[in-house]
Amino acid sequence: MDNTQIQFIELLSHSIRGKITYRLYNNVNWDKILTIAQLHKVEGIIYSSLSKKDMISQLDCEVLKKLQISVFHTGTKQLRNIYNLAKIFSRFDDEEIPVIVLKGLVVRNFYPHPEQRDMNDADILVHKEDLKKVKCILLDLGYSQLEDHVASHHTVFYHYTFPIIELHWHIVKRDGFSSDLDKFEEDVWSNSIKVNVGDSEVRSLCYEDLALHLCMHMASHLAANGFGLRQLCDLVLLVENKGNEISWISFLDKSKKYGFEKFNIIIFLLCNRLFHMKIPNELINIKLSEEKYIKLLIDEILKGGVYGKKDVVNAFGNQIAFNCEYKDNNATLGAIKRYTRFIFPRVECMSDKYIYAKRYKILIPIAWFHHLIAGLFRKEYSFIEKSKFIIRGASISVKKNKLLKWMEL
Repeated sequence: MDNTQIQFIELLSHSIRGKITYRLYNNVNWDKILTIAQLHKVEGIIYSSLSKKDMISQLDCEVLKKLQISVFHTGTKQLRNIYNLAKIFSRFDDEEIPVIVLKGLVVRNFYPHPEQRDMNDADILVHKEDLKKVKCILLDLGYSQLEDHVASHHTVFYHYTFPIIELHWHIVKRDGFSSDLDKFEEDVWSNSIKVNVGDSEVRSLCYEDLALHLCMHMASHLAANGFGLRQLCDLVLLVENKGNEISWISFLDKSKKYGFEKFNIIIFLLCNRLFHMKIPNELINIKLSEEKYIKLLIDEILKGGVYGKKDVVNAFGNQIAFNCEYKDNNATLGAIKRYTRFIFPRVECMSDKYIYAKRYKILIPIAWFHHLIAGLFRKEYSFIEKSKFIIRGASISVKKNKLLKWMEL
């Protein structure tokens, strides 16, 4: 990491603990620090650490003004979201529908300024048999279901003033992860605890299951695109505030059972390295080698932003790196194979626009060329970004696949 990144991490580390940063590093690009904060959606969190005269003086007046406006908007938005969520939870309670709130809705309370822990959506878990009833309530409240956001474990509901709702019937995505998670999901309901979200009393995962779920969530995001520093901060604050209520032996046993053992250990070591989080005694004797992969992971997190999608070229490369069907025996060959299949798909998987190739196999090379040109000129991404992916995509995928293989995902 360069001095700008080190300064940013120190600011963030102090901010999540309600402390002020006094140390100023040399050759720090403060504009870049704010850019990193925006990418990871932690502007409001680090602002408290910047509230010191000699630090504020490092910022351009216009930049400082924009930051203060962002902090104000984040705070008012999150306060409004929590107020509106209380109305939704009240409706669920009236209909006697059990729900469990996940992730940010719980860990936000561990931050010195909870309203600055930005959340784009609210994640809630329900029993699958209650999905229809929950959907009816959300539609009645003015939500609309986003049909193109249905995944193997959740669906998304949008409202023009209320927070986006990510409605889960599985606690984590099923694509490429352990089928044994059904047992974990059964247990989380009986292990759940009461917490407050605003003025509402709701249920949360117990802190042991919450720690495990935060790690699982990071694993699924790393496999798909990536995750950011805010997710690490959530885990740090959970461990520091509630770690004494967690059975770390049980945490390790579950991590091993569900296929996340090495990944979770790496994440804890990463939290220690970046944020000086004390590692639980049960995990402290576990050592990892291969420093190059730890540095690669830190670089991946810093550059990726909150969900690893800041760089389009890397985002596409990352998606190809993960094999959701089975683990690759050879990381390099596996990634190259998926990259090649992405550029030159099986003809039976192509749309009816390429019907000519489906009828006459000799025309498949022409269909591939047609497919490539059509992709290059689609408007979702710039021509330059897509060209870079064609040139660099394979090498990015190979590097990411090796990282995933090292973490045993």
